[in-house]
Amino acid sequence: MEKKVSVILTVWKRDNLEKQLEYIKNQTADVDAVYVYQNESHVDISYLKDKYDFNHIHSKDVNFKFHGRFTIPLLFNTEYTAIFDDDTMPNSGWLDHCIELCEEKNCIVGANCRTHDDSLELNCGDGNTEPVRCDIVGHCWFFKTNWIHYMWREKPITYDNGEDIHLCATCNIFGGIKTYFPSQPNDRPEVWGDTQQQFGMDEHASYKRTDHHTTRDDLYQYWIDRGWNVKK
Repeated sequence: MEKKVSVILTVWKRDNLEKQLEYIKNQTADVDAVYVYQNESHVDISYLKDKYDFNHIHSKDVNFKFHGRFTIPLLFNTEYTAIFDDDTMPNSGWLDHCIELCEEKNCIVGANCRTHDDSLELNCGDGNTEPVRCDIVGHCWFFKTNWIHYMWREKPITYDNGEDIHLCATCNIFGGIKTYFPSQPNDRPEVWGDTQQQFGMDEHASYKRTDHHTTRDDLYQYWIDRGWNVKK
C-alpha cells in the first residue's frame, strides 16, 4: 500500500469547491489523488475540470447524503484517506500534521472534536498545544484507509445523520481505534484544519435541522450499548 493520501471533497449545494481545491493543492503532504463526490446537480463544477486535477464522482439522480462518500475508500490503495466536508478549508500543513498524529496514536484525526455528552468541544484555532482524545471528530476525517472496512461491517441506523458517529464508533468497537483532535497552537496556523469556519453556518448546515440533536443522542446510545469505549 502506498504511503500517500487520497482526498475526498464533497459537493451538494454549497459552491465552495474551487476554494477547497486551492487549499488541497497547497498541502505539503503527498496527495495521491483528489476525488470530488457530488450529490445531485445543484452546483455546476464542470468549469473546474480544466483548471484542477480531480476525479469527479457524480450521483446525479440520488442523494446518498452523508455516508455515500465513505464508501469510496473501499477502493483505494493509499495508506491514508482524508474526507472533507464542503465548508472546510485546511491550511498547508494540515495533512502532514494528521499523518504524524495518526502514526503516533494509531487514531482517527479530525478538524473539530466532541465527546458524546458534549462535555468537550474543540475547533481548529482554539489554541490547544497537545492532542486531545475525544469520541468523534468532524469537518475532516483522516484515517488509515484499511480502517474503512470497520465502518462498513455494520449498516448505518440512519442515512440522515451521524456518519461521524458511525465511523468513530465502529472503528473503536471492531478495531480498538481511538479518535483524537490534533494540537492547534496559535503560533502554528499552518497546521490548522479549518481556516474558514463561517462557511459552515449557512442555511445548509445540518446542525440546524430540528431533529439533529435527538437523532445523534439516539445514535450515541446505540453504539455505547454495542460496546463503544467512549471517553469518561
